[in-house]
Amino acid sequence: MITRVATFAMSERMLEASQRSQAKMNELQLQQASGSVSSDYGGLGRSAGTLVSLEVSVARSKSYAGAADDARGRVEVMSDALTSITDALSGFRASLSAAISAGSDDDTLQATAQSYLDEVADLLNTRFEGRYLFGGSDTTTAPVDLSGHAATDVATADTSYYQGNGVKASVAVSSERTLSYGVTGNDAAFEQALRALSAVANAATVPDTATLQAISNLTVSATDAVAAVQGQLSVHAATLERSASAQVEYQDYAAGLISEVNGADVTELALQLSTYETQLQASYSAMAKIQSLSLMDYLK
Repeated sequence: MITRVATFAMSERMLEASQRSQAKMNELQLQQASGSVSSDYGGLGRSAGTLVSLEVSVARSKSYAGAADDARGRVEVMSDALTSITDALSGFRASLSAAISAGSDDDTLQATAQSYLDEVADLLNTRFEGRYLFGGSDTTTAPVDLSGHAATDVATADTSYYQGNGVKASVAVSSERTLSYGVTGNDAAFEQALRALSAVANAATVPDTATLQAISNLTVSATDAVAAVQGQLSVHAATLERSASAQVEYQDYAAGLISEVNGADVTELALQLSTYETQLQASYSAMAKIQSLSLMDYLK
């Protein structure tokens, strides 16, 4: 009992030191396992505000990049539709050339024109991810309705088929920049294409040679205009891709900053753990030595 009283204070101090070393080792081991200085903001002190700001900006950047990628996907679907429209116009022009060579005596021309007319209308009513792409900001209504459309006058533009609006789709690609993209179904390229096809499909009889030639010229103009629109879509797609890439680059940069704020140095941690382990072993050894002391050791 005398020995315990005599060594109690020293033993308490040694125990407290050992517990502090053990707690620090546990903290360092957790950092080593997680790769982070702290598992919560409270352990970062003044750096917590910086970390929160960086994490919020990264989340926002990911949202911008995702939106740009989604918009680029829509643009690519629109471009594919325009490729099909070009193919349809090329086929129609070949039929017109054959009819002109035959002196407009072609009973199948109107049926052919009607088929291409329906195809182009369907392409302009393309839906992707549940939204109509060529209706402007009105994504829930089919933009092209031919039920009341019969453009029999080759020289007069007619967009009565169009049910959408003139507001192009847009997407925020950063906090400072919003991009407009796509094309609406009432664009002159599509109006010309539908007018040329309708002028044959809805004619009372097969038009005469002169009229067919005018329709052929209009078809060529429509084909060129569709190609120009497709070029614009390519620019939109490239711009959206660059915007998404810029956000990804920022995310990589921010990840580096986050690592600087909350990232653990594995090499440094290993050295510190080794030091604390040595201290802890020394503490346990000293405590064992103290606990083994007795009054009889001094009386001998």
